[in-house]
Amino acid sequence: MRLIVMLMGLCLAPAWPAERDYGFRVSHASLAREGEVLVLNAAIDYRFSPTLVEALRHGVPLVLSVDTCLRRPRRALWDETLWCRTLDFRLQYYPLARVYRVVDETHRFQRSFPRLDAALAALGRLEAIALPPPAPPRLPRQGYVTVQVRLNIERLPWALRPRAWFSPDWRLRSDRYRWPLSG
Repeated sequence: MRLIVMLMGLCLAPAWPAERDYGFRVSHASLAREGEVLVLNAAIDYRFSPTLVEALRHGVPLVLSVDTCLRRPRRALWDETLWCRTLDFRLQYYPLARVYRVVDETHRFQRSFPRLDAALAALGRLEAIALPPPAPPRLPRQGYVTVQVRLNIERLPWALRPRAWFSPDWRLRSDRYRWPLSG
């Protein structure tokens, strides 16, 4: 009898856990030199977990960090990081005004949106974002650039951080988008 119950449990249990329908994904990115400045263009798909949406609707500000790094391959264990810049974007909902505000904390620019999907779409379009150039003004020939986006847990209110450290609903991060450096 126990064997039958165990077999029924194995047959009824899903083989793999259900895949999450939320997360971040960089679908395109490019870095170009315009005069003395490097310019980043990127397309990012933000899909928040229900936990993040609920926290946002209760007024919790969320900071999304976009990390851009210039690296050079080498024979050692890790590639050499020549230059990294982080762009921070704060997303916050104001319940009384019923508005979502997106703040570019790096360039001190802000915009407001009536709906969350509109705010996330605007966050996902990075167009001609100026980045300070690397210390050596000349870019290496044998290099590549990576872009990765993540929810910055360290910028959450103190009371939420322990929960965020251990919950996959909060630890959202895209894969690194990588492309060879041209020019």
